[in-house]
Amino acid sequence: MRVIAGSAKGIHLSSVKGSKTRPIPDRVKESLFNILAGVIPDSRVLDMYAGTGAIGIEALSRGAESCIFIENDRQALQIIKKNLEQTKLQTKAWVLPYDVFEITPYLEKNHVIIDVIFASPPYPFLEKKSYRDNLLTVFSSLYQKHILLPGGLIMLQHRKTDYEQTPKVPVLEVFDTRTYGDTQISFFRNAIQ
Repeated sequence: MRVIAGSAKGIHLSSVKGSKTRPIPDRVKESLFNILAGVIPDSRVLDMYAGTGAIGIEALSRGAESCIFIENDRQALQIIKKNLEQTKLQTKAWVLPYDVFEITPYLEKNHVIIDVIFASPPYPFLEKKSYRDNLLTVFSSLYQKHILLPGGLIMLQHRKTDYEQTPKVPVLEVFDTRTYGDTQISFFRNAIQ
């Protein structure tokens, strides 16, 4: 696993031992950032389920202004900090030991504004309807509380399923879905412009 482009290009990132995290494959990451090439520079990014921090670090390397990494696994938090040091991007980063379902009040209280959100929850969690519904409610709340700007984007990484419909979210619309093997990325934006 490495940084693909930008100021930290070619730097190898440490990974979390075991199967607690599921790093995004380099080919999927490269495709995702090619799609977002015009969006990432100078953006404020939120990396939910940050794992090793690979997605947020790639965004920072490609010119994002800042990135907040959300992770609640102690080992993963240490790996994110190590990877930020290796890439010399730690001054643009905040690593927060939160559960994603608890982060909205913190962001609101601290007047955080976000342009782009990356979310890569564990696939088995997302396949449970109650978990998925709760996560989609968090997405809606981030828009409704003006934490995610009206033109902001959310990328949700999930397993390709046999369902014809992508996840539905109140006040959001899915405007694109990309499939890479058994991985899908759904792109959400504000449905109320």
